[in-house]
Amino acid sequence: MELNPLKRTPPLPPGPPGLPVLGYLPFLGNNLVHKFGELADQYGPIYKLHLGNKLCVVINSPSLVKEVVRDQDSIFANRDSNIAALAATYDGNDIAFSPHIPSGGLFGKVFVREVLSNSSLQASYDLRKDEVRKAIRYVYNDIGKPVHFGELSFRTELNVIMNMMWGGVLEGEEARRVGEEFQEIVIKLVDLLGKPNAADFFPVLAGLIFKEKMSGGIKKEGKDFLQVMLELHEKEDSEMSFSVRQIKAVLVDIVAGGTDTTATTIEWAMAELLNNPKAMTNVQNELSEVVGLNNEVEEFHMPKLKYLEAVLKETMRLHPAVPLLIPRSPTILPQSGVT
Repeated sequence: MELNPLKRTPPLPPGPPGLPVLGYLPFLGNNLVHKFGELADQYGPIYKLHLGNKLCVVINSPSLVKEVVRDQDSIFANRDSNIAALAATYDGNDIAFSPHIPSGGLFGKVFVREVLSNSSLQASYDLRKDEVRKAIRYVYNDIGKPVHFGELSFRTELNVIMNMMWGGVLEGEEARRVGEEFQEIVIKLVDLLGKPNAADFFPVLAGLIFKEKMSGGIKKEGKDFLQVMLELHEKEDSEMSFSVRQIKAVLVDIVAGGTDTTATTIEWAMAELLNNPKAMTNVQNELSEVVGLNNEVEEFHMPKLKYLEAVLKETMRLHPAVPLLIPRSPTILPQSGVT
């Protein structure tokens, strides 16, 4: 192999020294977000860390993050998956961890088209409204009793996502029981995804749902996301064909990601408001002024609820549901001059 002396590899960014073999692992502590912030203050917005025998580069700047995840997304699209992520996503057959190849990008395109498009969101508006009404009614009926906002928010989001994905909802005691069980699974999944070398955890999706869908057992006006995916699965000779493992992995992404993050944010928002009566009063006054005491909050009210929007943004700043982005495979960052 010949080396080209004119072609130089950009240098690595600066970073803290570590111990032999272990690297910087013993010094990270429990709060990675705060620790990474401290290291950024010392070494700059981009720095290297030796974690065991793995070399990592941490980006702690909005402008650099924007460049990596948007401007240079095709370069940094591949993920550096740990064992737990590969196990939970059926060997990276999902949206988040699939390799940057033509078939991998199809997951996201189908999801955006079938779930996040304006027509799909408008079609599910009544469903979202009904589930929020159920949650409000639940709180109202239990006035004077403790309410677990995290569990309530999780069940509400789970019902919305289940209906959009495969046309099912949970009611009554079943909703409470299944919601608690599924929330426990999702919490464990999220915890394992953040731990390296965690294995032997495979999320299980009910096979009955797939059997019913394949046989037309669940009837619903229009097609839900799972129906579309299963139809693509049957087109084996098509470029848009997906395997059952890929469909399961994508559903894990959507159901787990769409429930835990929202429930966590709502729970923290309520906790912060309860600890800050002045902010709570301001939110209540704004709701009374914009919505009215005897009216329901609708989605079209949201652009006018500026103070509530600020509360949610501050909640996400203080308690981000996903404080660290999914690691991306190392490569050269063109504009930064470093590898």
